[in-house]
Amino acid sequence: MNPLLHKVYMPTGALGYYGFNGGGPASASQKNYLRALLRRHAGDPTAEAIRDYMNQLRDDPEEVIDVASVVPAIEWLKRQT
Repeated sequence: MNPLLHKVYMPTGALGYYGFNGGGPASASQKNYLRALLRRHAGDPTAEAIRDYMNQLRDDPEEVIDVASVVPAIEWLKRQT
């Protein structure tokens, strides 16, 4: 994991818990909101690390973009506004 993502996904030093299966697949609206926030923060190194991580998840046929991947990123990006 990119060290820049630690403050997004492990702000207290431990991963957040989103229940069984990471809260399930992220909804289309959650993913669209994240895309909008990433566009707003384009060029920010942490935002670009989040974008790269989401692209890796999307491109891996064994992975799914789940709530546990999207919600912490949304929350972190909203705090940066």
